[in-house]
Amino acid sequence: MLRARSRPATTFTTASVSLVAVCAAAGVPAPLYVVYQQTYGVSTVALTGAFAIYILPLLAALLCCGSLSDHLGRRRVAAAALLVGALACLVLATVDSAAPLIIGRAAQGLSVGLALSALGAFVVDLAPPSRPGLAGAVTSGAPPGGIAIGALASGAAVQLAPERAPVLSFVVTAALLAVAAVAVGLLPETVTRGPGALRSLRPEVAVPAAARAVFPVVCVLVAATYVLGGFTQALAPSLAVSVLGRTDLFSGALTVAVFHLAGPVAGLTASRWRTAPALAGGAAVLVAGTGGFIAAIAVGSFAIYLGAAVVAGAGFGVAFAAAMRVLLERSPAGVHAATLAAVYLFCYLAAAVSSLLAGVAVEIWGLAPVASVLCGLVIVMVAAGATGSVLRTRAA
Repeated sequence: MLRARSRPATTFTTASVSLVAVCAAAGVPAPLYVVYQQTYGVSTVALTGAFAIYILPLLAALLCCGSLSDHLGRRRVAAAALLVGALACLVLATVDSAAPLIIGRAAQGLSVGLALSALGAFVVDLAPPSRPGLAGAVTSGAPPGGIAIGALASGAAVQLAPERAPVLSFVVTAALLAVAAVAVGLLPETVTRGPGALRSLRPEVAVPAAARAVFPVVCVLVAATYVLGGFTQALAPSLAVSVLGRTDLFSGALTVAVFHLAGPVAGLTASRWRTAPALAGGAAVLVAGTGGFIAAIAVGSFAIYLGAAVVAGAGFGVAFAAAMRVLLERSPAGVHAATLAAVYLFCYLAAAVSSLLAGVAVEIWGLAPVASVLCGLVIVMVAAGATGSVLRTRAA
């Protein structure tokens, strides 16, 4: 650790940029879904299925490999996560049907899951002692911020070079991840490798007794934010083109980016608010933004949709942070990881199932009505989860 602290700026920056890069790679496919549909006839079921299949290995990596770097070392697991991400991008560069899309997204899910634990821990280890809050800002902001960056970059590429962008975007991203893997491999190790790696793969999922009363309602609220996030990544770019009247593919990237950027900014701004007001206020804003999505779809307005994405993203950031605070305040320090695992298991599975069902429904009833119904479901879940959470928090 002394060696790491002697070079805090370069080591911390390298780990942080690498974490953002992995998350950015996961955002690259979103604006390209429209291209896959128009050029190769990839169905909506395959697009939403690709999002669902991305979630499953990500969830498995979070649950089973969360402490693997404690035993094998941060560098080994972090570099492996980056290399798996690079390989996934090379697979996605070959997409001409559903199969490589689904395989590539599954590999991306594994990469992100490994990176969130190993690179996230590396960021915490290497954070400058003079900036204790910096690591938390990076680890919480990297997933949504990275997705926004990746979506904007590939959206711009599609707009400038539509024929080459689907291949070029992933080849460039793969090269960046490979360079990041080399850079991470040169960082100073911050843990001493030891036995127990296989034993650490056993997932630990638990809900402490003090949190059991609020756990179901909090999970409903958090799951609603995940369902909305999945809808934004899987269907919003297609919605921009086929329903909201946009002819440029960059608009689809913009819908993904503004939602994911507004979340962490709003969450950070509201971090000092008391839990109950933050929960209620965030949920109200999220409901308003999601209602804006429905209105935008009804009138076919991209401007209204984009404004709603900012509002919904801000509500998502505040409500999500407050909901997690409700659970963690009721969890002893030693079981935080198990509590988070239980929440992630519920919420990621909710997002995966809703995405798959939405894809099937779109093939039957069309994109606009299914998107509106899905947003309506999110509003009901947010209202029920937030109301129950606030009432049970006050009763405790």
